[in-house]
Amino acid sequence: MATRKRTTRRKTTAPARRRRTTAKTPVRRRRATKKGLLSEMFNPAMASGAAKTLLSGAVGGLGAGLLNKVLPATTSVEMRAAYTLGAGFFTSTIFKLPSVGAGMAAVAVSDLMKSKGLLSESANYADSMDSLPMVLNENEAMYLQESSDLYLAENYGYDVGYYPAGFGGM
Repeated sequence: MATRKRTTRRKTTAPARRRRTTAKTPVRRRRATKKGLLSEMFNPAMASGAAKTLLSGAVGGLGAGLLNKVLPATTSVEMRAAYTLGAGFFTSTIFKLPSVGAGMAAVAVSDLMKSKGLLSESANYADSMDSLPMVLNENEAMYLQESSDLYLAENYGYDVGYYPAGFGGM
């Protein structure tokens, strides 16, 4: 005999199992606090990144100083600067250390500018004293050039507008 297809589900003798539902913890919302200005500008990650960059630049400066010691003493200042700039470029590109290369380049440019007299403290930026304006020196108007015997009080009058005898004199 052939079995028939059943349209209803066969009942089992075992009792039906109930699923337990776990109690969900309520979602707590955090209150948004406003951060201070300093905490937004300065955080530990920024501080460690800045320290790494600073130390890398210092290592580059040390490398440039060692390179200047290795180069012969007969090398001109311009060539030393060119060699140091080239070494900084290669350090930045080949070794992928841009901060070290920047430190080397900074030392090279600084040495070059010192040798040309642009960073020295005894530089005279105003060499032509004749082109400077006149100043008053304790009730005497005179030029800044000390070698000149021209005083304004002797050679020039103070006639202003309608007052021929000076500033308001009659």
